[in-house]
Amino acid sequence: MLNFFFFMIKKTVSAIVLMLATVMVLQAQDNLIPADKPKLVIGIVVEQMRYDYLTRYWDKFGENGFKKMAVYGATCQNTHLNYFITQTSPGYASIATGAEPSQNGIVSDYWYVPLTGKKVFSTEDNNAKGVGGKINSGNASPVQMLAPSFSDEIKLANRGRSKVVSIGLTKMGAVLSAGFSADAAYWFCTETGNWMTSTYYMQDLPQWAKEFNAHEYPKLYLARTWTPLLPMGDYSASTGDTSVYEYGIDGMYKTFPYVYPEIAKTVKNYELITMIPEGNTLTTDFAVNALMSENLGKSDNTDFLFVNYCVTESTGKLFGPDAMETEDIYLRLDNEIAHLLSVLEETLGKNNVLIYLTSTSGVSQVPAYLQDNKLPAGIFKHHYITALLNSYIKALYSEGNWIMDFANQQIYLNRLLIEDSKIPLSEMQEKIAAFIINSESVAYALGAQNLAVQTYNDGVRSKMQNSYHPKRSGDIMIALKPGWLYDISHSADHCSGYAYDTHVPLLWYGWKVRKNTIYDAVNITDIAPTISQMLQMPMPSHSSGKPILELIKK
Repeated sequence: MLNFFFFMIKKTVSAIVLMLATVMVLQAQDNLIPADKPKLVIGIVVEQMRYDYLTRYWDKFGENGFKKMAVYGATCQNTHLNYFITQTSPGYASIATGAEPSQNGIVSDYWYVPLTGKKVFSTEDNNAKGVGGKINSGNASPVQMLAPSFSDEIKLANRGRSKVVSIGLTKMGAVLSAGFSADAAYWFCTETGNWMTSTYYMQDLPQWAKEFNAHEYPKLYLARTWTPLLPMGDYSASTGDTSVYEYGIDGMYKTFPYVYPEIAKTVKNYELITMIPEGNTLTTDFAVNALMSENLGKSDNTDFLFVNYCVTESTGKLFGPDAMETEDIYLRLDNEIAHLLSVLEETLGKNNVLIYLTSTSGVSQVPAYLQDNKLPAGIFKHHYITALLNSYIKALYSEGNWIMDFANQQIYLNRLLIEDSKIPLSEMQEKIAAFIINSESVAYALGAQNLAVQTYNDGVRSKMQNSYHPKRSGDIMIALKPGWLYDISHSADHCSGYAYDTHVPLLWYGWKVRKNTIYDAVNITDIAPTISQMLQMPMPSHSSGKPILELIKK
């Protein structure tokens, strides 16, 4: 009888162990087998990240950041921006809408409005006010975009059940990534040191955001010193720390160590946060707080979180693509990406999260560096050219204020004066374009009439056409030769149709993403329709991109 009793206990225990093992196996299978749709889509955008940074710094990256996405996910090696004015705002808008600037309307970071004589910024909305920061820092919303984003279309299709949150140090990243129907877009107020939003999204910050701001992390960060992550001799992918090609922070601070309390004496308020590695850390930490506090990925519908790293834009311009500071920023950013991936995998699981990582643009070399290496390059002094052009127009026609503005490689003419003078607008555009093309630094100069009616199928002129919008672009668009930059107060820039400005990384990781290297040409506008196709949802209405078939085919 006693033996039978122990036998039954042993049998019961075995059954329980078997049942627990079965449950564990089923749970493991659930984690391994992707669901019908991801719980969360994460869009990571690193401003001004050239594609070759991935290969240049590869050996120094850790195993859990950029490398993890590239090795265990899909890499599109030939991804380009297919438009000419490769500034930051058009990058964000093109990624979100799947449309080029000619369709989404965000032709540059700002544009001149002849009727008012004022500049309009890409996120400007004077009906919106700041929430959580300075009121005048919050006049931002997506109203300047002329096309909906892929998250807008998906949210419309599921009756608003998806939650959309977007985060970036700048308004451009936060607002343009978010689209029109986002639940929240947050950016950093350089006057107060707080994360903030605008009344377009909400009337008050959520409690979790207030608590995050209350910690005053920026104050703690600005008490630090930036020193290299690695020994100085390990930065073999960069020029020396005393490189003459760097503009530096505030034009003064160009070498390690960067003592923040000292620099903060000359850099206004919290603006320094946007130029140092801690700005990326602040972004990651706020994004993780948003993920947890908003319960993203916890509902039956796919949610969206856009995380935009903006510090790389500042450091790229201030130091150039070959600086130790640039390399150090990316090695540290690699740690931030690794941290974000680990949080996502621990909380939601790899197969429940679809992640893409890309950039708004590349960046040029420093012209002086190219010249010292016997390559053609130089500085286009547009103020000098404008003076010559004014003299030419006055000699050709008569005295008058013919040029209203010269910005973003475009000339805006005084159309009222031209009309009053009974001069055909297209005639003046063509004469000015013919005059400008004589400059040794200019590759192309196209009048608005040509951009509106001609069809350019490839090359730089086709990209110029993709950047042209009749209501927002200038009368003449100018393309400099490769290696040439406008006269700027920093080291490098991006605003051309050449590969160093257009070639960007595109990595995919997580839900239903197979290990793959895609060599076919991919347009940055292909991201939006690809996500829509993967989620079996409507594509953005203005999208000119196409789904990346190599990524989504079974």
